[in-house]
Amino acid sequence: MEFLLKSSFLRRMLTIGAAAVLLFSASPQTHAEPVTMIILAPLALKAANMASPHIIEWMTNSGAQLLTIGKDIMDIFCLPLGIVQCTAGVPFGLFSNGLGNIGAGCVAPFKLVVDVLLLPLAFFGFKLGG
Repeated sequence: MEFLLKSSFLRRMLTIGAAAVLLFSASPQTHAEPVTMIILAPLALKAANMASPHIIEWMTNSGAQLLTIGKDIMDIFCLPLGIVQCTAGVPFGLFSNGLGNIGAGCVAPFKLVVDVLLLPLAFFGFKLGG
C-alpha cells in the first residue's frame, strides 16, 4: 500500500481528481425570482419581435452561402471525372467534356477558399453573389 501512495502517477491522479471535485461542486447556482421573470417577459418578447427579421435575413444569407460552398465542394469531383472522360471516354466522344470538367475541377478549390472566406460576411447580412 505504501508503494501505491509513493507512486507519483497515483498522487497526480488523486490531486487532479480532488481538484475536479472541488471545482465542480463549488459552482454557483443561479436562482431567478418569479417576480423578475414576470416583469422582464414582455421586454424579452419585444426584443425577440424586433430581432426576428434580422435573424431571418441572417439565416437566408448564410444558408445561401453554405449551399454555394457545398456546390464548390462537389465541383472538386469534376477533376477525376474529367480525367476519366479524357482517357476512357475518347472513343465515345467525351474528350471535350473531359477537358471542361478538368478545368472546372482545377478552379473549384480556389472558388471554395474564396467562398469560405466570404462566409463571415454572409453571417453579417451581406448578400453575396453565388
